[in-house]
Amino acid sequence: MSEITCAATISEESIVLDLDGNSISISLDGDIDFTPLAKNLTLLIERESSIDITWADADETPDKAKVAKEVIDKIIDSFNEVIEEQFPGNLSGVRPA
Repeated sequence: MSEITCAATISEESIVLDLDGNSISISLDGDIDFTPLAKNLTLLIERESSIDITWADADETPDKAKVAKEVIDKIIDSFNEVIEEQFPGNLSGVRPA
């Protein structure tokens, strides 16, 4: 089974994730809302595939963006762990924690 690819780009204003062809923008203005990412992940559970995320950072990444990146990585890692637990033997190349 193949992995779902996710390309993430950080700018001063937002983090944009291209997750399986869906563009998810997470604003870094004010409180950071990860709900759009969570909603998209729930739709991908039935695919029984892990997610492989790659990052393209801005030249100078603001501290707030670095924290948001760490949170997104943890969310993706948790998603991959749940997929592995729920669908053992269906995954190939799960990203190590």
